[in-house]
Amino acid sequence: MRKAKAWAMGLTALTLVFVSACSSGQTGGNNEASNAPSNDPAEASTAPSATPTPSAEPAIDMNGETLKIIHWIDGPSEDTPEGAATLEKWRAAEEKYNVKIVWEKVPWGENIKMVTNAALSGESVADIVPLDYYFAVPAINQGLFMPVDDFFDFDDPKWPEGLKQHGMVNGKMYGFTSTINNASGIYYNKTLFEREGLPDPHDLIAQDKWTWDAFLDIAKKATKDTNGDGVIDQWGITNIATNLSRILIHSNNSSMITLKDGKHVYNYDDPNLLEALRFFGDLFNVHKVVAPNKNENFEDYNESQTLFNSGKAAMVTGEVWEGMTRTTMTDEQGFVYFPKGPKATTWQGSIENYVQFYIPAIVKRAKEKAYIWEQIQMWDRVDPINREEAEKQLLADEKDIETMLDSLHYAQPIFLPLGGALTDISYSIANRGESPETVLERNKQIAQDAIDKELNTQGSAAAAQ
Repeated sequence: MRKAKAWAMGLTALTLVFVSACSSGQTGGNNEASNAPSNDPAEASTAPSATPTPSAEPAIDMNGETLKIIHWIDGPSEDTPEGAATLEKWRAAEEKYNVKIVWEKVPWGENIKMVTNAALSGESVADIVPLDYYFAVPAINQGLFMPVDDFFDFDDPKWPEGLKQHGMVNGKMYGFTSTINNASGIYYNKTLFEREGLPDPHDLIAQDKWTWDAFLDIAKKATKDTNGDGVIDQWGITNIATNLSRILIHSNNSSMITLKDGKHVYNYDDPNLLEALRFFGDLFNVHKVVAPNKNENFEDYNESQTLFNSGKAAMVTGEVWEGMTRTTMTDEQGFVYFPKGPKATTWQGSIENYVQFYIPAIVKRAKEKAYIWEQIQMWDRVDPINREEAEKQLLADEKDIETMLDSLHYAQPIFLPLGGALTDISYSIANRGESPETVLERNKQIAQDAIDKELNTQGSAAAAQ
């Protein structure tokens, strides 16, 4: 059955404000007693209770000040049950803390410009600012945002799994969010799979056989000339080369950047990375199962989407919000994890469009505003909202929805300041058949210079990729 559209970047980011992504569904803090009970009768009357007394809530009076959140998407609406519940919570907080909560919509990409310009004027443009990871890290290194370690208790299990890794830069927490709801995987054309008699990836996952080999076998069987004119017109895989190379690297337990002795370095000589890029090159040049990337720029992404939407490709990588964009696709699409490489220990869900919230360095009364932000989150609504969004993704059936929801546990934000090296590496291997060793070596200095500029400028480690 077809599902109504959604989980686009905007809706994904909006959910960041309203829900928690604590994968276990826990909502409470640590309930262990701070002192062990005594067995001495003389101490029994004065021994502390096994249940700790909750810490007193801070008395906050914002004197009518504004807590301003800017975002590139619409704020909560009374027209939806979740939006109405959120606004009700906002109104209660406004009365309790004598504050005015404001949501202002701005064009995507403008928020980082606004923060930068505001820093020069000394007046913050907003108190809570969402940013893609690749915008946030350089801005933090420029001193535009403040650490939030003292504002939140990130040991509380209500926070999303993985946040303490994803939100940390230079050894301090800067990013925060009440949910992680973006990851990457494989969209596949179920109609095409059934027509060609290809195995369902969900069955391969259940058999622990969803591997590069299975992926390649399917791609080879799906790639063909369907009308007999001597030209391939149905492809096993369609993708922009840079995305496919990056995801293959991560699916083989490697990365383009690694942390060594507290410094980020170009990971050009890692055997797992080399193995991934050799497989990547073989997909294009030996097996010829990937639709050509003729433009060597972002237009290759657009063409890959058109090809998959038209039913002329079996598989394409994609983030969980991309399913809703296929409103003209008549075939049914499924969703599974990206297959595991030979060195993989788990599924991977690497993403570049990873959004968290940040507090500009010049925000006044930041601790109180952070506390109020925490109080207005819908911490207990993560599962219903994430499911609601997954059900809008134009997916074929329940197995696809369940896998999409589970893929969120494998989200891994990626920031690749490589000075253009990934583009050269990917297209040189895919389109010109150069060896991974040659292109990695050629880009060694370019990549390391860019890494040093963006990730090593503070003399300590940002979040490792």
